[in-house]
Amino acid sequence: MEDPMRHTDVTRSSGTFTAAPGAVPAADRVARVASRPLWRVLDLLFSALERRKQRQALMCLDDHLLKDIGVSRAEVEREASKPFWRG
Repeated sequence: MEDPMRHTDVTRSSGTFTAAPGAVPAADRVARVASRPLWRVLDLLFSALERRKQRQALMCLDDHLLKDIGVSRAEVEREASKPFWRG
């Protein structure tokens, strides 16, 4: 015989409903699942903006500093010409 409490989040005792031990409220589960795509989009957006900021900073370096880090001006211009969303 299957336990009737196995698939539920609440138990009923003395006329009141209480959460079963270890159960995650349904509203929390829904909120977590619904927020995943939003967090993914925000992460992609912030990554793209950070990449744009780094490319702008790289463009500001003079040739002497670029030589120190082993990057040519042509490489910097090629990187800076990429759209901000491309890695």
